[in-house]
Amino acid sequence: MKNATMDAFAEKMRNFVAPNPSPRNPRVSRESSHADLIEEGYQADGHKTWGYVIYRTTYESDADWADFMGRLRWWTTDAMDLFNGQDVLDRMTWTVFDDRERFDGADTAAIRRHFRAWAETAVQIEQQSDAVDAPPVSQGRSPRYRYCIQVDADALNSCVHEGPPPPDCRHEQACWVKVIDKNWIPRHENPIFAGKQPHPHAYDYEPINGVTEEHIGWLKSPLSAVMTEYYHLFRDPNGWMIVYRRPPKVVGYGWD
Repeated sequence: MKNATMDAFAEKMRNFVAPNPSPRNPRVSRESSHADLIEEGYQADGHKTWGYVIYRTTYESDADWADFMGRLRWWTTDAMDLFNGQDVLDRMTWTVFDDRERFDGADTAAIRRHFRAWAETAVQIEQQSDAVDAPPVSQGRSPRYRYCIQVDADALNSCVHEGPPPPDCRHEQACWVKVIDKNWIPRHENPIFAGKQPHPHAYDYEPINGVTEEHIGWLKSPLSAVMTEYYHLFRDPNGWMIVYRRPPKVVGYGWD
């Protein structure tokens, strides 16, 4: 009787179809499919490609860097495999700024300045349609032109030496990278707050790169989810604020 019940349950699971099923994997809803959500995003913007730009700012070990990139590619591919999203993965562009002379030891402010300048022209180069009568393309809400990834010495060490290699995800919060918000500016420079008195405790936080505000313009994202889950999540204008946790905390669910 027990075996019959188990067989019936297994058969039910094999035939399970989620509500509003993904066309790629009917066991997953469209709202839960990273592949579907990312595709919907770049199509809504009229874009052809997607994916965060990556900045390498540590150059002590090329072997560690190769290991890091291998792990990032593994996690990205694994996530897309789950949702049968190879076609979406094929549209991803791996843009990596890897220039020791220019970026070795660069801080988040320097990376933000470079990324801002890059994004201004990159969207036309990467996304503009070849059609003669095509309207000019814009950045839209694409995370590719709003946020970028920085891998400094601490981030690289966390991903290669402190956390286990994939597919082990038991301690995935130990492996993190920096995600930088291109549009962030310090409160005292932000015209939105001009003439307004700050909250009494607005600057009571421990300084990080000299910033004592709660929001410092970047966060730590788990390596395993940065290219997929946090890519489509940050398309939402409120996504960053919803998940933000001030470093040294890593964003995620229930992590300290």
